[in-house]
Amino acid sequence: MRTLLVIPKYYDTDNGGRFYEMPLGLGYVNAALRNAGLDVECLNMNHITEDDVYQVLADVIITKNIDFVLCGSISPFFPILKKVFDTAKAAKPDVITICGGGAVSSEPAVFAEAANIDYGVIGEGEITDVELIQTLIEQGDVSKVKGIVYKTDDGYKLTPPREAIMDLDSIAFPCYDGFNVEEYLDRQNLAHTYYTYYSDNPRIMPMTLARSCPYSCKFCFHPVGNRYRVRSLDNFFAELDELIEKYQINGIIVLDELFSVDMDNVYAFCERIRPYNLHWLVQMRVDKISKELLTTMKEAGCYTISYGLESFSEKVLKNMNKHIDTKDIEHALRLTYEVGIDIQGNFIFGDQLEDRHSIYETMSWWFQHPEYEINLGMIETYPGCGYYNDCVKNGNIKNEKEYLENGRFLYNLTTMSEPEFLKLSVVLHTLNYYYHKNLGHMLDAYEEDGKIVFVTQCAHCGAVNTYRNIDAKAFGNIILKLGCRKCNHRNEFYPHGTEPMKNHEKLEYLCRMLVHAKDEHDFHMAYDILVENYLQTQN
Repeated sequence: MRTLLVIPKYYDTDNGGRFYEMPLGLGYVNAALRNAGLDVECLNMNHITEDDVYQVLADVIITKNIDFVLCGSISPFFPILKKVFDTAKAAKPDVITICGGGAVSSEPAVFAEAANIDYGVIGEGEITDVELIQTLIEQGDVSKVKGIVYKTDDGYKLTPPREAIMDLDSIAFPCYDGFNVEEYLDRQNLAHTYYTYYSDNPRIMPMTLARSCPYSCKFCFHPVGNRYRVRSLDNFFAELDELIEKYQINGIIVLDELFSVDMDNVYAFCERIRPYNLHWLVQMRVDKISKELLTTMKEAGCYTISYGLESFSEKVLKNMNKHIDTKDIEHALRLTYEVGIDIQGNFIFGDQLEDRHSIYETMSWWFQHPEYEINLGMIETYPGCGYYNDCVKNGNIKNEKEYLENGRFLYNLTTMSEPEFLKLSVVLHTLNYYYHKNLGHMLDAYEEDGKIVFVTQCAHCGAVNTYRNIDAKAFGNIILKLGCRKCNHRNEFYPHGTEPMKNHEKLEYLCRMLVHAKDEHDFHMAYDILVENYLQTQN
């Protein structure tokens, strides 16, 4: 019997140069199924050239006589996952549909019913997927398979949870055969995302050193369970050697929720990776940072660190269960900037204790530190996270299935009224598009061999950068962000000139009123004026 592994098409178009990250989970499952001797086909829908990618999926299921369709992702992609499984059933009604990933793990029965799947795999899939498919082939009792949700005549039922895989070295390396990984690497563009600027021809692949996270921040959900586990460095670097030999990669993104709890292990990692001369980036906590550590990481090839910042309000940080304070944030960002590692971080607004004062605390500090290029956003309450669980428990989310299907994860957790909550989203949106302190200077832009060559001057250090091989579609973005190759700090550019948007001059002025507010009272006056004018200009 034949199994089809499907990577869904994450974006309907490639406008704006948007790209996707190769999903590690399906790579691990691909390896596990093949090593178990199962007959596996793969389809990466992101590289289908036909207009109707779902018709291609249906054709593959029919022509290759597929018996099992496996797909998975996270909750925001629920509509795409459902369309994959609906297409599979329409093409072959007796095909068995199996979903994995964070979407099903966060709310197994809810997701399974909403997506109308046959089986859902909860948590890690390497063992469970193999056992489930083998049981189905042998017509065994699926209720004996740990870690699944399955359809019965009486609705969906869950089996006992599967134990976490404690020995990560025992897991086979991800297998990308059949997933068009060569095309994935060839299509990478230095303007696709914030971390590909390091080369005109980036070839970067995801890896993991650890699974899960020992912390429980309220906005977060751990798809592979709550047990934090780390691979040996020998195992990690054996996989890295394989990726370099097979795909000639020049960078890696370590997709751990938390790169390392043990700083001694970070030093050992740096010693091992330095001779590879690769560019690499990780996610870390701000309370684990020292200048010596950062210098060691920089010398070993680390060029970007993604930090969990979230807020500059102490009461909000505490309610989020972050276990950090604002001094930790200031210390880590200052040292990282000084050492010359690019900073990726977010301030996310909308915690249960968010109010006008906490908004002022975070925004006023953000205005004072434009050099760090911290992104502004809103908390999205995804199934499985602490905020979501609170909302279900207190009855604010009354129908979990409808909540998932609606896909409106921007939920007002605060005590602010809906009009006040709307004001917050308007201010953040306006600042993201109309206020840019680190605007790099565009010196030239021209076409060469079908690609854009972009010559700029860095707003941080004044260095001139020449970026080649930018896809012209990236210039469809309102804002283009590129790191400087000398100082490693990020610049922002308006690709279409200095005033690409409606009422740009007026709204930029109103943003600067917020920046220059003398105190909290003036800030909120400017805040309200900005919202009023934005809504008028946008009808």
